[in-house]
Amino acid sequence: MDKTHVTINVAGQELRLSADDSEAYIRKIAGYVNDKVDEVQRSYPNLSTANCLIMAALNLSDELHKLREDYDALDSRISELREMPRQQSPVKRPFESKATVGVK
Repeated sequence: MDKTHVTINVAGQELRLSADDSEAYIRKIAGYVNDKVDEVQRSYPNLSTANCLIMAALNLSDELHKLREDYDALDSRISELREMPRQQSPVKRPFESKATVGVK
């Protein structure tokens, strides 16, 4: 697959990127980062751009880690539900087809 080359602007800094993803996706991600930097700049107008970037990176890292924890918890719960014996299952399995419900 050919690399996508795109120039983006993040926090006033122009960057030339090369990636496997589409230009639209790269621009979407850059826009998300810019939104996070703008959020920090509005909250702390006296911070330098560099410090706003660091704060935005910390906020994005926090968001990522919380989402990963949520994902892992959901994945574990799904595994637990799949391991439950069918006749003792207190809840209907959400991905079970109607044709197999109650079949032993």
